[in-house]
Amino acid sequence: MPHTTAHTAVFDLQLASDHLRLVPPPPAPPYAAPLGWGTVVQAFGPRMPTALALEHAIAIVEDAVMPATRVLPGTAYVLRTASPLLREVALTAGADLAARPARLSRAAVENLFSRLDSQAHRPGHADPALPQRPDFAAALLILREALHHWGSEWIDVGG
Repeated sequence: MPHTTAHTAVFDLQLASDHLRLVPPPPAPPYAAPLGWGTVVQAFGPRMPTALALEHAIAIVEDAVMPATRVLPGTAYVLRTASPLLREVALTAGADLAARPARLSRAAVENLFSRLDSQAHRPGHADPALPQRPDFAAALLILREALHHWGSEWIDVGG
């Protein structure tokens, strides 16, 4: 579980359309996966995900984020991101982006993901709290899986 102290290692999560990178403090090499929000959007098709597409995408994302645990320490660390799309997820989840640090909890991400999952299981229903864009849904899914599999209780959101 990440905690912030003066000597806590900081890991940067970089999320782009075609890749995900987890960058540890030097000299450790980063973890990179050829999976980004655009890759997940392809699994959804050019629309918000259906229940089946969401389940398929979860499996794809898990396969990409789980190996990153090899670069994470067995001790406390801080996870942070400057990804604009993850910043939008944080804002939608209710994070106070004016706070320093602007922190998005795993619980808030899970709550937002539950709304996405509920929408996916109700064809024709559009949750007004969710941006109705596949790229947003993909970034939310990736962040949810990363926080869960990496054991992070939050992510600091900059930008």
